[in-house]
Amino acid sequence: MKFFNIKLNLSNLVILGMILGVIAGLVFGEDCTKLSVVGDIYVILLLMCVLPYIVVTLIYSIGRLNMNEAKLITVKGGFITLMFWSIAVFFVLLMPVTFPKWQPAKFFSSSLIETPPNINYLKLYLTDNPFHAMANGLVPAVVLFCVCVGVALITLPEKDILIKDMELFGKALEKVTAETVKLAPIGTFAITAVAAGTMSIEQIGRIQVYFITFIAAALLMTFCIFPLIITTFTPYKYKELFVISKETLIIAFTTSNLFILLPLIARDIKVLMKKHNLYTEERSTLNDIIIPICYIFPCTGKLLTILFVTFAAWYDGVVIDVIQYPEFVITSLLTFIGSANYAIPFLLNHYHISSDLFDIYLMAGVINGKFATLLASIYLFGFTLITTAWLTGFLQIDTKKIIRNFSIIVFATVLTVFGTKIILNLTPKNNNQVKRMLASMKIEKPVKKTIQKEYPPVGSLATMFKSKPGLNRLEIIKKRGVLNVGYNLFGRPFTYFNAQDDLVGLDVAIANMLARDLGCTLNFIPVKINEMDKYLNSGTVDIVMAGISKTVKRIPYFDFTDSYMLITLALVVKDYRVKEFVNTEDLRKMNHLSLAVLKGSSYKETILHAVEGTRYEDNLKFIELDNIEEFYDNKVNADALLTSAEQGAAYCMLYPSFETVVPKPVIRQEAIAYVIAKNDLAFSKYLDEWLAIKKDQGYIKKLRNYWIFGKGVEYKQPRWNLWDMLFDNQEKEQQ
Repeated sequence: MKFFNIKLNLSNLVILGMILGVIAGLVFGEDCTKLSVVGDIYVILLLMCVLPYIVVTLIYSIGRLNMNEAKLITVKGGFITLMFWSIAVFFVLLMPVTFPKWQPAKFFSSSLIETPPNINYLKLYLTDNPFHAMANGLVPAVVLFCVCVGVALITLPEKDILIKDMELFGKALEKVTAETVKLAPIGTFAITAVAAGTMSIEQIGRIQVYFITFIAAALLMTFCIFPLIITTFTPYKYKELFVISKETLIIAFTTSNLFILLPLIARDIKVLMKKHNLYTEERSTLNDIIIPICYIFPCTGKLLTILFVTFAAWYDGVVIDVIQYPEFVITSLLTFIGSANYAIPFLLNHYHISSDLFDIYLMAGVINGKFATLLASIYLFGFTLITTAWLTGFLQIDTKKIIRNFSIIVFATVLTVFGTKIILNLTPKNNNQVKRMLASMKIEKPVKKTIQKEYPPVGSLATMFKSKPGLNRLEIIKKRGVLNVGYNLFGRPFTYFNAQDDLVGLDVAIANMLARDLGCTLNFIPVKINEMDKYLNSGTVDIVMAGISKTVKRIPYFDFTDSYMLITLALVVKDYRVKEFVNTEDLRKMNHLSLAVLKGSSYKETILHAVEGTRYEDNLKFIELDNIEEFYDNKVNADALLTSAEQGAAYCMLYPSFETVVPKPVIRQEAIAYVIAKNDLAFSKYLDEWLAIKKDQGYIKKLRNYWIFGKGVEYKQPRWNLWDMLFDNQEKEQQ
């Protein structure tokens, strides 16, 4: 079939499908999501035969061998694996030198306090039910089972009948896969259209540093380093590698699924060997063994995604020192033996990087996953070719060829690194994104309110209803029509003034919700934390809503509502001193540790109680602050600010030269609640029931996610498309 004198073979049809998919995505935008079912069907059909193919080919291919051949594959294949892994790890550690300088600002993240999860490698690699492992896609466990059965077959004299039947079954599976591949142009069109129609410029711009560095390294290894290594040690030519594997590489790029490519890679290798008259049944058998075994171990495409951890550390302001590289590499290799979707969160938590960045990894996978699969395909292709050449005696060692090709590799690597660094330094930096987001944070459906900014004399705002008998606080508020709320002038993210000089924050939002349900307006009055009992008992305020910790020592002075969230004690320090404070035991060894703390804060009591009666008690010096910003403005000489992780993270967004640290093990978590005057049982009962209802309805969680974690602050705009732009303009012209 020809079109404009271009031969439309399968490869060209797939390329045409990709081009048409991009055009469709740009024209119709998010409407292309309707095509996702077509792409899903195509991928499912490709996956249908892959796991059975692995089971059958592994068992009969290993069963054919003798013990000496099996040992050679293990030793020589292991050596080549380490060589390819080393290249991928080298680029993971090299590419961060291209990252531009910037000062990150970030919302509170649960990774500050979370304990890293444990990965159960036993369940991943071992199974007591192979059929369960097959049904649930536990490929490593399935492969290990097949390897054991294949090794057992090696020593059985009656194996020929079973091996012959399984070989025939394997050929049937290959034929099914080959017929399914003919649907590649349609599947490619659908998958590409969905990706092109849903990815926004904002999403791409947010992670451009990761995109650029990952794609640069992946393309360098795919089209330069690995092909040159293959051609250095085998008789194959650079051009024919890509001519023969073109269809497979295109499918790899469009589907982002390495699993479905295993039969195709085996097919391409057979074609290449036959072209050089190197094909034999022995070599074909070796290929069928090597490919699935190689698949279960981390391939270079998968290992290159470790680069995301270094990007996330840069993005989050976490430093991974050169001295940590050996531990970083070993930990990464061990975790990436399993799924990357398990490995990435584990590594983020392990290095105290915001776990929220995992969402960026998933989003980036739409594009980077294509380049990773492309790289993984050429890796499997090259690994199998070199290993087979070494095992069957046609590996080439040509000194001139080695020097020439490796010189090209070094030159291309230097050029790529410097080019990437120049490009990244030219891209616009968005260091103030979080600060702009903070300025946009608002209270939804605000009730009418008045805000006072000066501390009033205690008792000056006591209500006229306070002394009348038979009236409780709840009745007073309803008759007055105003809820007097005490707030903390320095209580970010619970109560604070935004860029528009409006009082906002988690507790302000909850106060609005409470006032709306009470049918009254709000009057916000600033209170000093160490004088809350006086403001409450005098009637100056009805309730204090300022992220107040529930402690035993406070019980005699006022009553608490039920708690509405937990906070974690933390320290805020200069960013260059973070490492001094990450370990609780290291803190205890410090001489004369000075901690700044807000007057009236319970955190001082908590720390003193934790070390009471020990030699550490005399080691602490506290500097009490009237204004928490005195610490951030360097007006006090203290080693650290004692605060909560939630509050520390909120202030560090405004003061990026500081960082919040939660020493491990965690010192203490405290419940926070709202505060009312003593013995007002009716008001207390109402507030407890009201909070319970709002928790059950999800309102408290929604507000906490917004004000503490920053979720939902950046709203996603509908994706533009040429169709809407064209017809919207026409409608405007007609009007």
